[in-house]
Amino acid sequence: MSSESGTRTEIVAVGRELLTGRTVDTNSAWIATRLGALGAWIERIVAVDDDPALVAREIRDARQRGASLVVTTGGLGPTFDDRTLAGVAAAIGVALVEHPAALAFVARRYAELAAAGAVDDGTLTVPRRKMAVLPDRAEPVDNPVGTAPGVLATDGDFTVLALPGVPAEMREVFENALPMVRPRLAAPAHVVEREVPTGCGDESVITLAAAHAMEVVPGVYLKSLPTEFAPGCDLRVRISARGTDRDEAEERTTRAAHELATELARLRRA
Repeated sequence: MSSESGTRTEIVAVGRELLTGRTVDTNSAWIATRLGALGAWIERIVAVDDDPALVAREIRDARQRGASLVVTTGGLGPTFDDRTLAGVAAAIGVALVEHPAALAFVARRYAELAAAGAVDDGTLTVPRRKMAVLPDRAEPVDNPVGTAPGVLATDGDFTVLALPGVPAEMREVFENALPMVRPRLAAPAHVVEREVPTGCGDESVITLAAAHAMEVVPGVYLKSLPTEFAPGCDLRVRISARGTDRDEAEERTTRAAHELATELARLRRA
């Protein structure tokens, strides 16, 4: 499968906790799955430190590589190291400005939290106002769970969607951003995955048959699932297929499974 299958997209997960291993990046996996089903082709996922220069570099490089959508996670909050939006602004060459709608959102959320007794008061302190400072011309995206809005920034046909790092917030903001992001995505792809046994315990043999299947069946990707060497080992292969509709994806999966089995049988006889 190639980038012709969908909108070229990269994901940038931001946070030192990801680099130290303190936190496992489940956000990127969720986003990749969700966007892939909506017409995106995820070409790269990377984790970087809480450094605006590093965030900006990844976004610029993604654009130079041909991505038209970059999704970031993390770094939108009130703390000193929440600096993702500075990187986004630098990447697309705009200033950071206080956004009236974002400020109204932050004010409302803290008023609600204060009324619920979750915070002592809802005053718009400097750290809280910081969450309403967005790249110029960007738009806030509602966050019904947290206090920092998501952010959608565009520059021509290039889009950056900045999501919170807390998984529950990330998912809610993603769904709220979809009406703005969906028009920029290719037609939704239908993806079918199937795992099949190979009757073989040697990946160095399976890879030859898998490569053959991918060559003769368009729109499929085959990945062997290694375990440990053992007598009688039967390694499985995951077949992923994309199609314009589910029937096409299913048909490609079936063809790939047949080609894999046929080629493995031929290799055994050789």
